[in-house]
Amino acid sequence: MIARTAVTDRSPAIRTPGLYDVFRVGSKMFEKPTIRRTLRIACATAKAIAGCAVPAAYVTEDDHLVRYSGKTSRRLDLLVEARAGIDGVLENDAVWRYALFFRGNGKVKGAFALQTEAEPSREEMFLLHALAEPTGAALATAELIDRERRQAKDLRQLGEAQAGSNRSMAATIVRLNAHQQIRDSIVAAAGTSNAETQIVTALSAITKRSVVLQDSLGNERAFIEVDDSSAPAALPETGWQSTPIRSGGEALGVIGIYDPDDDRSDDDRFAVEFAGAMIAVELAHHRRVAEVEIRLGRDLADELVTGGDVVDALARAESLHFDLSGFQRVVIVSWELPTPNGVDISEAMRHELAELRVPALISRRSDTVLAVVNDSRDFSSLYERLSSTVLSTLGTVGVGGRSTVDDLPRSFAEASRALQIRIESRRPYGLSNIDDLGLLRILDTSDDGLELDRYLDEWLGALVDHDRDHHSDLVHTLTVYLDSGGNYDRTANSLIIGRSTLRYRLSRIREVSGRDLADPDSRLNLHIAVRVRAALRDSLR
Repeated sequence: MIARTAVTDRSPAIRTPGLYDVFRVGSKMFEKPTIRRTLRIACATAKAIAGCAVPAAYVTEDDHLVRYSGKTSRRLDLLVEARAGIDGVLENDAVWRYALFFRGNGKVKGAFALQTEAEPSREEMFLLHALAEPTGAALATAELIDRERRQAKDLRQLGEAQAGSNRSMAATIVRLNAHQQIRDSIVAAAGTSNAETQIVTALSAITKRSVVLQDSLGNERAFIEVDDSSAPAALPETGWQSTPIRSGGEALGVIGIYDPDDDRSDDDRFAVEFAGAMIAVELAHHRRVAEVEIRLGRDLADELVTGGDVVDALARAESLHFDLSGFQRVVIVSWELPTPNGVDISEAMRHELAELRVPALISRRSDTVLAVVNDSRDFSSLYERLSSTVLSTLGTVGVGGRSTVDDLPRSFAEASRALQIRIESRRPYGLSNIDDLGLLRILDTSDDGLELDRYLDEWLGALVDHDRDHHSDLVHTLTVYLDSGGNYDRTANSLIIGRSTLRYRLSRIREVSGRDLADPDSRLNLHIAVRVRAALRDSLR
C-alpha cells in the first residue's frame, strides 16, 4: 500500500457524541465534500466518540485500498487488507486495533485503522459504525466530484492545444457550475427539519418532473407531483425511472422520477444521484433510531408478559409513545418458515399492524412473534393480511383477552392457549381469539384432541351414527332440549314440532343412547358433549 498525505485531527470538537451529533457531522461532510476534509472530520469524530487514534487511513483506488495517511507499516496494511471490507478487530493485546470500513454506493470507499488502549463500549462501537455511513457516502460524493474535476482539467488541457475544444471546455464549466448549484440546493434542503421531503421537493424543482421516495418495503415517504402524474403504488412502474438508495450494501429505499420517454438530461441524472447519496444518510440515521426503538419495544413486551414492574413499564412505554393506560391484548403469531418471498414475519406483522393503525410492542422469539397491542382498534383481519404479505397461508394467530397492563401475563397465557388450540385442531391455520372459543377455553385438546374425541364418542357416538344412517335429527333435538332447560313447550316451539313428536324423539334418544335424561350426571355430560361438538364443528374442526 502507498502512503499519501497526512490526515490531521483538526476539526471542531463534538460536544456530546450521540446519533444526532453523528448526523450533524454527516451533514458537515457534504458541505464541501473532499477526501481530505471528509477523513479529517471522521478522524476527529472517532477520537471524540471513543478516544480512538487513527494510525492509518485508506482510500480506494481502482477497487483496491491504498494508504492515505499514517506512518508506513506493512504489517498493519496487510491486517487491514485481510479483513476484505468487513469491520473487525485487528489486534487486542497491548492495544486494541480495529478496522472500520466506509461504504458508498454499495462499495468500499475507504477505511480507518482505529487504535485505543482499551476496547470501546458497546454504545461507542454503535456510534463508530453509525459514523461510517455518512463517511462512506461523502467519500463516494468526493470521488464523483474529483472525477468530474479531473475530466474538466483534461478538457482544459486539451483546449490549450486545440482551439476547437474551447466550446467543449466552456460547456463543461457550465455543467460543473450547474452541478454545484444542484449540490448547493440539495445540501440546503438536507439541512432542514423535514429533510427527506425537502430533498425530494428540490429534486423535483431541478428536474421539473414528478418525484417519489419510497422505503425498502415500498411505502411512500415523500411525493411531489408535476403535470398530474399520480404517485406509483410501488416501484418499478411503467413511466417511472428508479434509482436504488443504498448504505453499506443495504437497500434503504428507492427514488422514482417520472420520465416515460427516458430522456432525462445529464444534469437531471446527476441531481438524482446526488440526492440519493444525501437521502441515504437520512434513511440510515432513521434506520438506526428505529432499530433502537424496536429493541427497546421488544424488551418491554417481554417484560410485560412476564409480569415486570408496572410503574417502570409505564415510564418506558411513554418514552416509546405507546399508551399502556387503556386495555391491551397479547397476540402470538406462528408461521411456517422461510416464507415464500423471504419476508420476515415479524417485519410483516409490524407493517400490517401499522397499516391497521394498531399501536404495538413487538418481540421476535425463536419460533413465534409476540405483540402487545392496543385494544382500541379491530385487527381481526390480521391473519389474512399477513398471508397476503408473506404469500403463505401456513400460519396461526392466537389472541388473548383484553387486560390492563398489570394483567398482561394472563392475556399472554390466553393467547398461547388460543394458538395451541388452533394448531392442534383439524384446521390449524387461521386466527383464534380466546373470546370466541367458548367452552374450548377450558378443554384439553392435546394429542390432536384424541381424548376429547373419545369423550364425544362415548356420549354422542350412538346418536351421531343413528342420525347419519337414518337421516334423523336426534342430536339437534337433544341440543335444543338441553339448551331449553328441559322445558317441553320451549323445545317444541324452537323445533316447530308438536309435544307428542317431541316426546317420541326424546324416547328414541333414550333408547339409542342408553342414557337417562332424568339423571343429573347424564344430562350434564350430554349437554357438555353437544356444546363441545358444536364449538369444534363451527369454529375450528
